[in-house]
Amino acid sequence: MKRYFLGLSIACASVVAQAEPSVPDAVWSQAWLDAAYLPRHTVLTQSADALMRSVDLVCAQTNAHNLEQARQTWLATSKAWRALDAAPAGPMVLERIGRKIDFRPTRPDDIEVAIQTGDVSNAATRGLPAIEYLLWGNAQPKAQLAKLKQPARCAYLSKTAQQVASHAHFLDQPWQTYRIELGAENPFFRENLLSEHINLLLSSMGSLQKRMPTADGVKPEQFAEWRSGSSHAQFMAQVGGMNLALQAVVQRLRAEGSAQLADQVSVEMQQVQKRCESLPQNLAQSAAKARMACHQAITDLRARVQVQVGEKLDLTLGFTEGDGD
Repeated sequence: MKRYFLGLSIACASVVAQAEPSVPDAVWSQAWLDAAYLPRHTVLTQSADALMRSVDLVCAQTNAHNLEQARQTWLATSKAWRALDAAPAGPMVLERIGRKIDFRPTRPDDIEVAIQTGDVSNAATRGLPAIEYLLWGNAQPKAQLAKLKQPARCAYLSKTAQQVASHAHFLDQPWQTYRIELGAENPFFRENLLSEHINLLLSSMGSLQKRMPTADGVKPEQFAEWRSGSSHAQFMAQVGGMNLALQAVVQRLRAEGSAQLADQVSVEMQQVQKRCESLPQNLAQSAAKARMACHQAITDLRARVQVQVGEKLDLTLGFTEGDGD
């Protein structure tokens, strides 16, 4: 059986490991996976399948209605990916699935060359960002219908959507394998579960901070998913996925007798939700002060988790730039 230990590179930046870190039992570990991860994976695979079908319909009947349906299924798939990538775990980290589904930055010039050759092997010219470009262009949605009537262009779009669905489903069996490993008699995977889970949450919080610039005079291109105008919705999908995965940490703190710390983490997560949700849908039109409030709420939560939660659960926490996906 393939072993899905993440093998994270841990930086000893803030918390010193203790002799006996908290180790969840098999029932708790599998319940955590069932509640926070497998449902998000299911939503992603179902959305990706729908995207593949809707894109095929665009290529079969290239009209405005079908193009709008494809755009809506892309939005659903991208948000499903954001929610899952908000707190990666298990096989999706080992398989580096993010580089296959969500390679950034988008490279329009390279995509245009790839369309002409039909070559979808280059990670830089495929995935959800490439599909966004093909459906919206550089924020020029009205111009794309005529372009997609070009057979080579629509064929490339179809192949790329098929790849996204294939990569999503690639993890169907590995997730089940990881679940079995968490329930095995050997506690190896459970011993590493909390440190890996929380380190990846910290990495996700850092990603959110990078996605929310705080300077004055920002441009639309500074925000991910600016082409589709969905930057805020995608950002909040990532916040929601992070919040869901964070509940396991809160639950664990309560089980360890740290209800006050658990409450503090919950309150700070609520602040992230509140301050970031209040931003306008067009993030480029948001005030720097409002973006700073969102950014600071994430910073506060991240510091609480990295220092106090790590100390309470006797974990070594801290990320280097090379950690995660």
